[in-house]
Amino acid sequence: MAGYSLLPMLQPTNVAAKEKSNPRGGVEICILIFLQGAPAQMDTFDAKEGTGTPEDFDFRTIKQGLLWPVGTMPELSRRTDKFAIVRSMEFWDNEHGRGIYYLQAGRAFSPARVKEVPSVGSVVAYETLSQRKDSDFLPPFISIDTDQDWQVGCGFLSPNYAPMNLNTWPADVAPPFAMPESERDEFEIRRGFLNELDRQWREEASHRGRIFGDINEYYKSAYRLSNPRASELFSIPRDEQVRYGDCRMAKACAMARNIVEVDAGTKFIFINHSSWDLHDWAYKKSPDGVGSYQYTMNRQLDVALANLLDDLEEKTDENGRPLIDKTLVVCMGEFGRTPEVIGQRDGRDHYKHAGVAVFAGAGVQGGRIIGATNENAGKVIDPGWRHDRSIYPDDVLVTLYSAMGIDWTKKITQTPSGRAFEYIEYISPKGPMQFSEIKELFA
Repeated sequence: MAGYSLLPMLQPTNVAAKEKSNPRGGVEICILIFLQGAPAQMDTFDAKEGTGTPEDFDFRTIKQGLLWPVGTMPELSRRTDKFAIVRSMEFWDNEHGRGIYYLQAGRAFSPARVKEVPSVGSVVAYETLSQRKDSDFLPPFISIDTDQDWQVGCGFLSPNYAPMNLNTWPADVAPPFAMPESERDEFEIRRGFLNELDRQWREEASHRGRIFGDINEYYKSAYRLSNPRASELFSIPRDEQVRYGDCRMAKACAMARNIVEVDAGTKFIFINHSSWDLHDWAYKKSPDGVGSYQYTMNRQLDVALANLLDDLEEKTDENGRPLIDKTLVVCMGEFGRTPEVIGQRDGRDHYKHAGVAVFAGAGVQGGRIIGATNENAGKVIDPGWRHDRSIYPDDVLVTLYSAMGIDWTKKITQTPSGRAFEYIEYISPKGPMQFSEIKELFA
């Protein structure tokens, strides 16, 4: 009896039972715009005056009483009713590699499991396999401009769920898989010959046969890209590139719009917008007055994201439904930046204690601001949601899964290591934690 009465003392006091999963659904495709290098929250979506930001950022109070850097992000300043901002983000790490991995894999980096753990995009591809149509010719997961050293792939899942990596540079070069019609007959002959050569291995009921079978499935998915429509999707006309901002980010967002519009099997698009790691001379200007560094990054994101949201709102699917209604757009980096400008270096260091994330589409209530930081955007003072804590990347991923109708509490038990793969782990760097959908984003 005494032992039983003392038993609760042995239990962790901060462990909560998993909430019952009730995915929201309704989203058919997700676009995750990753601001690699980490944007300064006080210079972008959590603007704060007096933090070392130059006066020509032109901070103004706009709609919803929102303080905004109109001088560097004028297009989005006129579209704040199209997106919601989470200003109560915190992150687990200050180091780029670990932060980038966490956002893609939804868990801390583990050398023992790095080859086994699939990315969120691959899990989405795996979960939405049953939705594919015979006419689909695009892979379920497309990654644009991602540095291969930072890319998290399909892990233990089939190669069918691996990301197809696209590069937007050089800007006017056709995609590498574009096939001139004059070469198609010869290509079909070679493809048939290859199928004959490895047919024996594919049909073999052994581990070796499975490997050849997986490779064959991967080849088949690549073969579908020989569809003439695929080349058109990724060849962005010059005037469109200019409208979207005339940079790599511009072409990437225009590609994403085309992928959503054609509705040919892709469910997850990862866009990598690099060069946000502004430690030195972040606010430098060239002699002719043209902005560089923070000015450039803000402007590229401003124009590309604004036009992407416009086009997704104006274009419709075959049923007349606006594309934005079935698309979730998420924009964020791997952490935030320090409230203080670094002396003569005129930049900001890595910072995990405060940051921002932007959401749009798929029922997200435009104009909504969740959470708040203090006067220099260095500390979360109001989480702004139903939990008495900051919002973490894990909560963002739960929200993504839920919007796509995926049960984020699922786990896959058959893995090479024998250790179950949980879609969302509830063991965080701070110990057990209950991660949740950010329901406050939605109308």
